[in-house]
Amino acid sequence: MNFRNAFAAGATALALTTGLAALTTAANAGGSTVSIEQRGYGNGVGGSQTGRVNRLTVYQQGNRNAAVSTQAGSRNRAVVGQAGSRNSALTTQRGGGNVVGVAQFGSRHTAITSQDGRGNAVAVIQAGRGNTATSRQVGAGNVAVIVQD
Repeated sequence: MNFRNAFAAGATALALTTGLAALTTAANAGGSTVSIEQRGYGNGVGGSQTGRVNRLTVYQQGNRNAAVSTQAGSRNRAVVGQAGSRNSALTTQRGGGNVVGVAQFGSRHTAITSQDGRGNAVAVIQAGRGNTATSRQVGAGNVAVIVQD
């Protein structure tokens, strides 16, 4: 998969997953929500939410993918989409109004994101095989985009 196709596929996956999160949240207004869809075998999701109106959406297709998300505060949003095998994503959000999106296509990718503050945003898109991305945001209004093929 070339860079342009990987980016387009990642953007589409994030948009679709974000749309699913919005539908789930509408049905659960006032509280935090978790939406998980898995296809394949050996996939896993874990994590915790404290605070209010936090949203987590995970879509995994393939085998042995893992996602762990911790959200503390209010109005944080995490979206993870993984297609392939042996991909892992770890997201941590503390504060409010933070957004993270991870899209991984292929195998053996790792994404680790940490947000501590308010109004931070990070997007990670990885395609191919064996990429690792790490992002740490502290403060307010930080934006990061990581694309690897």
